[in-house]
Amino acid sequence: MTDDEKEEKQHAEFVRMADQSLDRFRDTHSEAQQQFIVDAYVETGEILTGEGYGIDEVEAAVVETAFTQHLDRNVLRQHGLTLATYFEHVDEADYPALRRAAAKGEWHVFHGHAQAIAAARRDGSAYSE
Repeated sequence: MTDDEKEEKQHAEFVRMADQSLDRFRDTHSEAQQQFIVDAYVETGEILTGEGYGIDEVEAAVVETAFTQHLDRNVLRQHGLTLATYFEHVDEADYPALRRAAAKGEWHVFHGHAQAIAAARRDGSAYSE
């Protein structure tokens, strides 16, 4: 098995586990509870975990990893970016909007943002913190 095949297999397993965790979250939390947890994530960047929230730390980590891998593999690479190069050019004030887009699965937001960053990097006008 090649390194690419191993990476693909690992990614597929993370996606499967994340999907199971998200399905369980939807099945065990009311709409109001889901919204509260998503809003907290959007605001802080942290997924509320623990018995009181009904979210296991490991499940939260798996979901975060799957989302990060998706962003890297299916969005950023298409624009010649990595997570590191992408976040060099993202203003922290934009993090909540990006987290909300991720929580909603609105990947087009990231595609547009990544495309603009890649173009700005090419012409030397990219924002950088």
